[in-house]
Amino acid sequence: MSGDAGAILAAAGAGKRFGAKKQFLQLAGRPLIHYSLDLLGGLEEVSRIVVVLPSSQMDAGRRTLERWLRSAAGSPAARRVERGELGVDLIEGGARRQDSVRNGLRYLEGSVRFVLVHDAARPLLRADDARRVLDAIREHGAAVLGTPVTDSVKRVKDGTIVETLSRDEIWTVQTPQGAVLDLLLDAYESDPRREFTDEAAALHSKGIPVVVVEGPPENLKITKPGDEVLAEFILGRRAGRRRATSRE
Repeated sequence: MSGDAGAILAAAGAGKRFGAKKQFLQLAGRPLIHYSLDLLGGLEEVSRIVVVLPSSQMDAGRRTLERWLRSAAGSPAARRVERGELGVDLIEGGARRQDSVRNGLRYLEGSVRFVLVHDAARPLLRADDARRVLDAIREHGAAVLGTPVTDSVKRVKDGTIVETLSRDEIWTVQTPQGAVLDLLLDAYESDPRREFTDEAAALHSKGIPVVVVEGPPENLKITKPGDEVLAEFILGRRAGRRRATSRE
Protein backbone atom coordinates (compact mmCIF):
# COMPACT_ATOMS: atom_id res chain seq x y z
CA MET A 1 0.00 0.00 0.00
CA SER A 2 1.35 3.41 -0.95
CA GLY A 3 2.61 5.53 1.94
CA ASP A 4 2.35 2.86 4.63
CA ALA A 5 6.05 2.97 5.52
CA GLY A 6 8.38 5.35 7.29
CA ALA A 7 12.15 5.59 7.13
CA ILE A 8 14.67 6.43 9.81
CA LEU A 9 17.92 7.86 8.50
CA ALA A 10 20.52 7.17 11.17
CA ALA A 11 23.03 10.03 11.13
CA ALA A 12 23.91 10.55 14.78
CA GLY A 13 27.24 8.70 14.83
CA ALA A 14 30.50 10.23 15.98
CA GLY A 15 32.54 8.98 12.99
CA LYS A 16 35.40 7.74 15.18
CA ARG A 17 36.80 5.30 12.61
CA PHE A 18 36.52 7.86 9.84
CA GLY A 19 38.22 10.52 11.95
CA ALA A 20 35.45 13.10 11.58
CA LYS A 21 31.67 13.41 11.63
CA LYS A 22 30.36 12.06 8.34
CA GLN A 23 26.83 13.46 8.34
CA PHE A 24 27.78 16.43 6.17
CA LEU A 25 30.76 14.98 4.35
CA GLN A 26 30.89 16.23 0.77
CA LEU A 27 30.58 13.39 -1.71
CA ALA A 28 30.84 14.30 -5.40
CA GLY A 29 29.93 17.86 -4.50
CA ARG A 30 26.91 17.06 -2.33
CA PRO A 31 26.45 16.39 1.39
CA LEU A 32 26.49 12.65 2.03
CA ILE A 33 23.03 12.69 3.58
CA HIS A 34 21.43 14.07 0.40
CA TYR A 35 21.85 10.76 -1.43
CA SER A 36 19.76 8.83 1.08
CA LEU A 37 17.12 11.58 1.16
CA ASP A 38 16.87 11.37 -2.65
CA LEU A 39 16.49 7.61 -2.56
CA LEU A 40 14.13 7.17 0.37
CA GLY A 41 12.09 10.24 -0.52
CA GLY A 42 11.54 8.95 -4.03
CA LEU A 43 9.84 5.76 -2.82
CA GLU A 44 6.07 6.15 -3.00
CA GLU A 45 5.79 3.55 -0.23
CA VAL A 46 7.52 5.93 2.20
CA SER A 47 5.39 8.76 3.57
CA ARG A 48 7.68 9.98 6.37
CA ILE A 49 11.43 10.27 6.83
CA VAL A 50 13.01 10.98 10.20
CA VAL A 51 16.62 12.11 10.15
CA VAL A 52 18.30 11.43 13.49
CA LEU A 53 21.23 13.74 14.24
CA PRO A 54 23.46 14.55 17.23
CA SER A 55 21.98 17.34 19.36
CA SER A 56 24.99 19.52 18.50
CA GLN A 57 24.28 19.21 14.77
CA MET A 58 20.61 20.15 14.61
CA ASP A 59 21.18 23.64 13.20
CA ALA A 60 23.54 22.29 10.57
CA GLY A 61 20.99 19.59 9.82
CA ARG A 62 18.24 22.14 9.18
CA ARG A 63 20.47 24.06 6.79
CA THR A 64 21.41 20.86 5.00
CA LEU A 65 17.77 19.83 4.68
CA GLU A 66 16.85 23.25 3.27
CA ARG A 67 19.74 22.97 0.82
CA TRP A 68 18.52 19.53 -0.21
CA LEU A 69 15.03 20.81 -0.95
CA ARG A 70 16.50 23.55 -3.14
CA SER A 71 19.02 21.38 -4.95
CA ALA A 72 16.53 18.54 -5.45
CA ALA A 73 13.80 20.80 -6.85
CA GLY A 74 11.96 18.90 -9.55
CA SER A 75 13.14 15.50 -8.34
CA PRO A 76 10.57 12.83 -7.39
CA ALA A 77 11.38 13.30 -3.69
CA ALA A 78 11.07 17.09 -3.75
CA ARG A 79 7.81 16.93 -5.70
CA ARG A 80 6.41 14.54 -3.10
CA VAL A 81 7.32 17.01 -0.35
CA GLU A 82 5.63 19.83 -2.26
CA ARG A 83 2.46 17.77 -2.75
CA GLY A 84 2.33 16.85 0.93
CA GLU A 85 2.92 13.16 0.22
CA LEU A 86 6.20 13.09 2.14
CA GLY A 87 7.17 14.58 5.48
CA VAL A 88 10.82 14.98 6.45
CA ASP A 89 11.70 15.76 10.07
CA LEU A 90 14.87 16.13 12.11
CA ILE A 91 15.12 14.77 15.64
CA GLU A 92 17.90 14.37 18.19
CA GLY A 93 19.67 11.07 18.57
CA GLY A 94 20.88 9.29 21.68
CA ALA A 95 24.11 8.03 23.15
CA ARG A 96 24.06 4.80 21.13
CA ARG A 97 22.84 3.96 17.64
CA GLN A 98 20.00 1.91 19.10
CA ASP A 99 18.95 4.87 21.25
CA SER A 100 18.84 7.06 18.16
CA VAL A 101 16.79 4.52 16.23
CA ARG A 102 14.44 4.09 19.18
CA ASN A 103 13.89 7.87 19.22
CA GLY A 104 12.96 7.66 15.56
CA LEU A 105 10.60 4.76 16.13
CA ARG A 106 8.82 6.61 18.90
CA TYR A 107 8.50 9.65 16.65
CA LEU A 108 6.92 7.58 13.87
CA GLU A 109 4.76 5.42 16.12
CA GLY A 110 1.11 5.53 15.11
CA SER A 111 1.71 7.21 11.76
CA VAL A 112 3.07 4.31 9.69
CA ARG A 113 2.88 0.52 9.89
CA PHE A 114 6.28 -0.45 8.51
CA VAL A 115 9.70 1.10 8.99
CA LEU A 116 13.06 1.03 7.25
CA VAL A 117 16.22 1.99 9.11
CA HIS A 118 19.07 3.14 6.90
CA ASP A 119 22.56 4.42 7.65
CA ALA A 120 23.22 7.86 6.21
CA ALA A 121 26.78 6.64 5.62
CA ARG A 122 25.46 4.29 2.88
CA PRO A 123 24.83 6.63 -0.06
CA LEU A 124 24.72 3.93 -2.75
CA LEU A 125 21.46 2.19 -1.91
CA ARG A 126 19.33 1.39 -4.96
CA ALA A 127 15.57 1.95 -5.05
CA ASP A 128 14.83 -1.61 -6.20
CA ASP A 129 16.73 -3.04 -3.25
CA ALA A 130 14.89 -0.83 -0.75
CA ARG A 131 11.57 -1.88 -2.26
CA ARG A 132 12.50 -5.56 -2.07
CA VAL A 133 13.27 -5.17 1.63
CA LEU A 134 9.91 -3.47 2.17
CA ASP A 135 8.14 -6.24 0.28
CA ALA A 136 9.85 -8.83 2.48
CA ILE A 137 8.83 -6.92 5.61
CA ARG A 138 5.21 -6.93 4.50
CA GLU A 139 5.33 -10.66 3.84
CA HIS A 140 7.45 -11.85 6.76
CA GLY A 141 7.41 -9.07 9.38
CA ALA A 142 11.12 -8.24 9.35
CA ALA A 143 13.91 -8.11 6.77
CA VAL A 144 17.42 -6.84 6.09
CA LEU A 145 19.58 -6.30 3.02
CA GLY A 146 22.61 -8.57 2.95
CA THR A 147 25.34 -10.14 0.84
CA PRO A 148 26.70 -13.70 1.02
CA VAL A 149 30.36 -13.93 1.98
CA THR A 150 32.65 -15.01 -0.86
CA ASP A 151 36.06 -14.92 0.87
CA SER A 152 37.37 -17.57 3.24
CA VAL A 153 36.27 -16.78 6.79
CA LYS A 154 38.57 -17.29 9.78
CA ARG A 155 38.16 -16.83 13.50
CA VAL A 156 41.26 -15.05 14.77
CA LYS A 157 42.53 -14.69 18.32
CA ASP A 158 45.59 -12.62 19.25
CA GLY A 159 46.48 -12.28 15.58
CA THR A 160 46.43 -16.03 14.87
CA ILE A 161 43.85 -18.13 13.03
CA VAL A 162 42.14 -20.51 15.43
CA GLU A 163 39.30 -21.75 13.25
CA THR A 164 38.10 -21.83 9.66
CA LEU A 165 34.38 -21.19 9.36
CA SER A 166 32.13 -22.48 6.62
CA ARG A 167 31.07 -19.54 4.49
CA ASP A 168 28.01 -21.37 3.16
CA GLU A 169 25.78 -19.89 5.88
CA ILE A 170 27.61 -16.59 6.53
CA TRP A 171 26.35 -13.28 5.21
CA THR A 172 27.26 -9.69 5.85
CA VAL A 173 24.22 -7.51 6.45
CA GLN A 174 23.86 -3.85 5.60
CA THR A 175 20.99 -1.41 5.70
CA PRO A 176 18.16 -0.85 5.16
CA GLN A 177 16.91 -3.09 7.92
CA GLY A 178 13.31 -2.97 8.97
CA ALA A 179 10.17 -4.50 10.35
CA VAL A 180 6.62 -3.89 11.36
CA LEU A 181 7.22 -0.77 13.43
CA ASP A 182 5.57 -2.07 16.61
CA LEU A 183 7.71 -5.22 16.52
CA LEU A 184 10.97 -3.30 16.24
CA LEU A 185 10.01 -0.73 18.87
CA ASP A 186 9.07 -3.49 21.31
CA ALA A 187 12.39 -5.26 20.64
CA TYR A 188 14.36 -2.12 21.50
CA GLU A 189 12.25 -1.16 24.50
CA SER A 190 12.04 -4.59 26.15
CA ASP A 191 15.55 -4.24 27.59
CA PRO A 192 16.96 -0.73 27.03
CA ARG A 193 20.26 -1.57 28.75
CA ARG A 194 21.10 -4.42 26.39
CA GLU A 195 23.51 -3.65 23.56
CA PHE A 196 22.45 -4.44 20.00
CA THR A 197 24.65 -4.08 16.94
CA ASP A 198 21.69 -3.49 14.65
CA GLU A 199 17.95 -3.91 14.19
CA ALA A 200 18.32 -7.55 13.13
CA ALA A 201 20.02 -8.37 16.44
CA ALA A 202 17.26 -6.67 18.43
CA LEU A 203 14.54 -8.51 16.50
CA HIS A 204 16.35 -11.84 16.77
CA SER A 205 16.61 -11.40 20.55
CA LYS A 206 12.79 -11.44 20.67
CA GLY A 207 12.56 -14.58 18.55
CA ILE A 208 11.35 -12.69 15.50
CA PRO A 209 12.55 -14.27 12.23
CA VAL A 210 14.44 -11.81 10.03
CA VAL A 211 14.53 -12.50 6.29
CA VAL A 212 17.71 -11.61 4.39
CA VAL A 213 17.21 -10.00 0.99
CA GLU A 214 20.29 -10.32 -1.20
CA GLY A 215 21.71 -7.00 -2.32
CA PRO A 216 24.78 -5.83 -4.25
CA PRO A 217 28.24 -5.64 -2.68
CA GLU A 218 28.50 -1.98 -3.76
CA ASN A 219 26.04 -0.88 -1.05
CA LEU A 220 29.09 0.09 0.97
CA LYS A 221 29.28 2.09 4.17
CA ILE A 222 31.68 4.98 4.36
CA THR A 223 33.59 3.97 7.47
CA LYS A 224 37.30 4.63 6.92
CA PRO A 225 39.17 7.38 5.05
CA GLY A 226 39.31 6.36 1.40
CA ASP A 227 35.85 4.78 1.34
CA GLU A 228 34.48 8.04 -0.01
CA VAL A 229 36.80 7.77 -3.04
CA LEU A 230 35.34 4.40 -3.98
CA ALA A 231 31.80 5.72 -3.41
CA GLU A 232 32.47 8.65 -5.74
CA PHE A 233 33.80 6.28 -8.38
CA ILE A 234 30.62 4.17 -8.19
CA LEU A 235 28.43 7.28 -8.34
CA GLY A 236 30.34 8.46 -11.40
CA ARG A 237 29.94 5.09 -13.09
CA ARG A 238 26.19 5.12 -12.42
CA ALA A 239 25.90 8.63 -13.85
CA GLY A 240 27.75 7.49 -16.96
CA ARG A 241 25.35 4.61 -17.42
CA ARG A 242 22.34 6.92 -17.11
CA ARG A 243 23.78 9.28 -19.72
CA ALA A 244 24.46 6.41 -22.08
CA THR A 245 20.93 5.08 -21.63
CA SER A 246 19.37 8.50 -22.25
CA ARG A 247 21.21 8.76 -25.57
CA GLU A 248 19.96 5.41 -26.81
